[in-house]
Amino acid sequence: MAVSGLCILASCAPQQKGVDVAEVRALVNEDLSKVYQHGAIEAPLRLEDVLARALVYNLDTKVAEMDELIAADDVSLEQLRSLPSVTGKIQRVGRSNTGGSSSFSLLTGTQSLQESVSTEQYRNVGQLTMEWNLLDAGINLWRAKSASDRVLIAQERRRKVYHGVVQDAYSAFWRVAIAQQSLPILDGLLMETNEQLARIEQQIEQNLVPLGEAQGARSTIRAQREQLINMKQGLDLAEIELKTLIDYPLDEPIVLATGGKNLLSGENLPKIKGDIAKFEETAFLNRPEIREELLNKRISTRDMKMVIWESLPGIELLFTYNYDSNKYLAYNNWIDGIVGLTQSINKIITAPARYDRAENVDLLADKRRQALIAAVITQIHVAKARYDALSEIYDENEKSAEDAKEILERAYNYKGVGLMSDAELLNVKIDSTITLINRAFAFSEVQDAYGRFVTTMGVDLWDADDAGLSVPDYAKQIRKNLDDDNLFVMTALNEGEAS
Repeated sequence: MAVSGLCILASCAPQQKGVDVAEVRALVNEDLSKVYQHGAIEAPLRLEDVLARALVYNLDTKVAEMDELIAADDVSLEQLRSLPSVTGKIQRVGRSNTGGSSSFSLLTGTQSLQESVSTEQYRNVGQLTMEWNLLDAGINLWRAKSASDRVLIAQERRRKVYHGVVQDAYSAFWRVAIAQQSLPILDGLLMETNEQLARIEQQIEQNLVPLGEAQGARSTIRAQREQLINMKQGLDLAEIELKTLIDYPLDEPIVLATGGKNLLSGENLPKIKGDIAKFEETAFLNRPEIREELLNKRISTRDMKMVIWESLPGIELLFTYNYDSNKYLAYNNWIDGIVGLTQSINKIITAPARYDRAENVDLLADKRRQALIAAVITQIHVAKARYDALSEIYDENEKSAEDAKEILERAYNYKGVGLMSDAELLNVKIDSTITLINRAFAFSEVQDAYGRFVTTMGVDLWDADDAGLSVPDYAKQIRKNLDDDNLFVMTALNEGEAS
């Protein structure tokens, strides 16, 4: 039998099988059909529309929502574990011969009864057992409370994912907005530089200009052309990044509503007003990481108490309904009942070590939260300083852009009266365009700094409790918060969380 069993197991053992190309192709096609669900696209896309699409269609947000859903399922499982354990069993019992027996006297050692049969050779038996440890039931209910706290932790982690996705989409929106205004200018200048290089080559071939002078002009234009190409590549990548973030078709052009030619005005830049101490307090109340650590502290404190409860003996109830088809029995159905105290000796012995560990975990939660608070303070100061520094850089670029416009106007005037050649005018146009685009980049950097500051504060541009809304609903909430002059509103923990 042993050899036969080994042969059967060997024949049923799993065999290594490589990944089939057809299987991979089928799974990838199925995933692609689910990944790219672009939804209705209304053009042009406003800022709030872009952020709303990032919340609804970004894959990272969907993963975070599923994590929260699974955490909610764990609460139900913990609650179900507190119910009595019920098991059922039905068996067919048989033996190779008749189950006869006899009795012998303990006093005389002689047979006191004739051999007799009290059990049938084949019979049916069944059991229905209910077992319930009241201590374990209470502990499982406590664990359900911790599972409920983990649901709140999953919600805070979802908020953190939302913050990251919204921040990335916010920054990408402004880079693409800059690209929409700058790329046509860059394309026109690159065409002019190509034409000018072609003219220089023609002049060299015809010996119309000195070779050294032509080579110098050609090197200057090529260096400027390289700058323009690098700028163009950076702007092109911004559009791909934004489309990926908001699940926009990569092969379709994206059009943003940016406010037209006044986009780069300093008046359109968001302002950060307020006292740094208030900003810190707001971040302490809103940051999802700090809220998560508060919940972890609650769980670790509860775990310390559970170590004590787990070391106590528990009242165990055991009830069994029995059935036996044996015809020799006077009663074929009966109920057994047991009430007693039970406890694992190992749990009692290891209670001090387990309590010390739970206490250390509780202390670790405190230290981790304190380190996080210190990090948040640093992040707020760094984010504010970065915003201020980039705002000053933008102001300088704004002044340089105004000067470049005046220089370009004078260059056109000089060209009109014959005081400047086409090549010299092109150089001025390229320098002026580079200055203007640098101002555009500075504008987008300030917007990025503002978005990072909002994320550092832990401020939600949407109603945090409303997960799974549609794009228009999210867009309304986001626009309302963006238009709020007091965006950095402190959101206090509710009473349940504060406790």
